Amino acid sequence: MAIVFEQPKKKINWFGIITGVFSVVFLASLVYYLFFAPTPKIETVLPDALKKTNQISNLQFIDPSPVLSSPEFKSLKLYVGPPGTGILGRANPFLPA
Repeated sequence: MAIVFEQPKKKINWFGIITGVFSVVFLASLVYYLFFAPTPKIETVLPDALKKTNQISNLQFIDPSPVLSSPEFKSLKLYVGPPGTGILGRANPFLPA
């Protein structure tokens, strides 16, 4: 009588294979997007509010002397006094009051 021993079948580690494939795909896409992908144009990234600031920054400087020498501007000094420092505190704040 012959004794037949069956060889145990090796189990396939599907989790290891899926993890390996995922990590290779992840690293390949990371390298592509970091080094080889075309860069987006700056006009497509900027919102409309920043485009308006470009128009404002191109304005020409106007001489303020006509406004500063006008009597209306000088009359504002009657309502707004010179700036003051206010009360700065005591000389030694650690002494009792």
